[in-house]
Amino acid sequence: MLARVEASLAKAMGAKAYNPFSVVGEHYDVGHSTEPNTYGGAIMGSHPETSVVNPWLQHWNMPNLWVLGGSCFPQAEVQGTLTMLATTYRAADALVDRYLKQPGALA
Repeated sequence: MLARVEASLAKAMGAKAYNPFSVVGEHYDVGHSTEPNTYGGAIMGSHPETSVVNPWLQHWNMPNLWVLGGSCFPQAEVQGTLTMLATTYRAADALVDRYLKQPGALA
């Protein structure tokens, strides 16, 4: 389905040639991917000197700013979706159960 959508977009944009499988092959297997998933930029940590967000994904310098998703991880070549969901769920739990009751830094 996605390949058909991509093909129609490529055609509408005037592409002269288009092959949706030219990079990964027709039988793509995510388990053997060599393409890195880029994460990082707002690393999570236990000290503001070495990280951007605390373990609850709350910005060290702005307690009302929460950074969710893969940006809190170092770069990796693995699928981090479930870890992102887990840390986001943990952050949401801390926001509702702790931060909203008493706003401020959690760490």
